[in-house]
Amino acid sequence: MEDFAGAASVEGLDETDLAIANALQVAPRASWTLVGEVLGLSAATVARRWGRLVERGQAWVTATGSPELWRSVCNAFLDVHCEPGERERVALALARDPRTKSVMEVASGRDLQVNAVARDLPALSRFILDEVSRLPGVVKVDTQVSTRIYLAGNAWRLDALSRGQCERLQPAAEGAAALPGRLSAADHALLLALAADGRAPVTELAERTGASHTATRRRLSRLANSGAVAFRCEISQHLTGWPVSTLLWARVPHDDRRRICDQLARMPEVRQLVAISGSTNLLVSTWLHSTDSALDLEERIVDAHPEFEIADHVIVLRTVKRQGWILDELGRKRECVPIDPWCDEGAGSDCLTAITARLS
Repeated sequence: MEDFAGAASVEGLDETDLAIANALQVAPRASWTLVGEVLGLSAATVARRWGRLVERGQAWVTATGSPELWRSVCNAFLDVHCEPGERERVALALARDPRTKSVMEVASGRDLQVNAVARDLPALSRFILDEVSRLPGVVKVDTQVSTRIYLAGNAWRLDALSRGQCERLQPAAEGAAALPGRLSAADHALLLALAADGRAPVTELAERTGASHTATRRRLSRLANSGAVAFRCEISQHLTGWPVSTLLWARVPHDDRRRICDQLARMPEVRQLVAISGSTNLLVSTWLHSTDSALDLEERIVDAHPEFEIADHVIVLRTVKRQGWILDELGRKRECVPIDPWCDEGAGSDCLTAITARLS
């Protein structure tokens, strides 16, 4: 059959679109032939439908450093407080910096919540103290350094496929062996080239990086198989059926943290779990069906884990940047800003100079 039967499950995406996106969440660089075989579609139908979603900015495949690679650098979560009327401009400035993974405008307690990454603690300190804190419009920056990533957003799934379909796609998913050491300049260039289109063919990647086709294919395979790069299919959030984002800060006993995180990671609402420094020691990022679901989620977590002490829970008003892509107000991709913790390495100058000029 050429299309799945049934009415649209989510406005703008029908069941076939959701199935294709789910298939690419499991195996982001799988061939259209394989995806078509798994879904009962022709390769041409799958490619045509996917091309339409990408053109509309509703879905895309990108590539960033894997959670394993990010664990080898320094991650932090910044609460940025802005002068009245300056939040939007500061948010866009930070979103256009390659050291930010995500930028969100939130409803209370702080104006912006920013996930930043730098090659080491001194570089992170310079970024926060010498650059972010001095941006025009910024009043205060509170920082919590990530000490462990328990769950990353690339593990979140639409759940539009059966277990059998996912298993058929699994051989095409990128493997993960031993993480390589320091990335070479060529590895770095390839990682940045993949950010704009994680499904780009080897020939195109070779042209972008100036390497030979053979070297690019070999390098891509090595990065993927070593677990240094994470390919991920992103979908405009308001089309997923989970349109509401929240952030939850909690305190949990150290001895119970692993057990609690293992159980929270099985909840479909939970996208990210990170251990952090500070008065709270766990940050939970969620996608929910509605704002009412936020309280329901709190109650279910606390009922299951009485030792889980919730310190703060905020609603995200707008996601400005997610995993290297600036988004519009509906969560559609707008502008690619590849994540690059090493952007200022050896340069002796900050990456925000040009952006700060735009705010003047």
